[in-house]
Amino acid sequence: MNDLVQVVWSGILSGSVYGLMAIGLTLIWGAVRLLNLAHGSLYVAGAYAGWTVINVAGLPLALAIPSAVLAAAALGLVMHALFLRPMLGRPGWDSASIIATVGIGIALQAAALLMFGPRVKQIPAVAPGSFVVGTVRFSYQGLVVIAVAVVALTLLYLFLRSSRQGMAIRAVSQEMDASALMGVPVERTYALVMMISAGLAGLAGVLLSSIFFLSPTSGFTPMIIALLVTIFGGLGSVKGTIVAAYLIGFFEAAVQVFVGPRFALPGLFLFMIAVLIVRPNGLYGVPEAQRL
Repeated sequence: MNDLVQVVWSGILSGSVYGLMAIGLTLIWGAVRLLNLAHGSLYVAGAYAGWTVINVAGLPLALAIPSAVLAAAALGLVMHALFLRPMLGRPGWDSASIIATVGIGIALQAAALLMFGPRVKQIPAVAPGSFVVGTVRFSYQGLVVIAVAVVALTLLYLFLRSSRQGMAIRAVSQEMDASALMGVPVERTYALVMMISAGLAGLAGVLLSSIFFLSPTSGFTPMIIALLVTIFGGLGSVKGTIVAAYLIGFFEAAVQVFVGPRFALPGLFLFMIAVLIVRPNGLYGVPEAQRL
């Protein structure tokens, strides 16, 4: 019984972490067809913004979280305005945007190193402490991460499905030229997508840096996890990302508990390869005409 409880707790926590990391990357790929390889650096930027609010400005943690989201969103808007917007619609956009985001990511890492140094830092937990059920320890910070992830993923899904801006994002993702002819502000929509994606990365950074460590290069692993989750769920599918994040979390937790921790990563990759052989476009992969 304790093993089952451990699997459920670890699976939900890991799935929430993976979903929070991946949803911003999924959104920007689905809408703009942009593989944002600076996503990990935006994660770090949000985390350092939160750390600065707490340790330099001396403000409470409650202000650090929205500050991190706003700082990352503003940085995403600057990225879009200065580097990505001039490339939109031009020949070679795909490869040029990848090179641009790699360069931006490296530049942001170097800036973080110069400003904050190489020493590892950690943001204090929103809710420190834990409690034990049987032999399973539940951390309050883990519960906060789960709650925030569920709320963020749900709100984003509803935003895309129900709001006017969300419908504009979905329209642009399916056909940019037709959307522009119908009066949809394409460039403004792209800027909005970039801000939302970057803000979600910043939210993940400030929350997860209380569980993991924070350094100028600590965004690399979250970015790789985000790529795996988005590919497994289906590139550009928000629903697929949510399902894939929790499916991966539960599978990984089950292998760790019932087989052994050393088999978790190989088992996870074998599982993902097997699924992608059957469904090459991912769990919820859709034709190019249908996105988000």
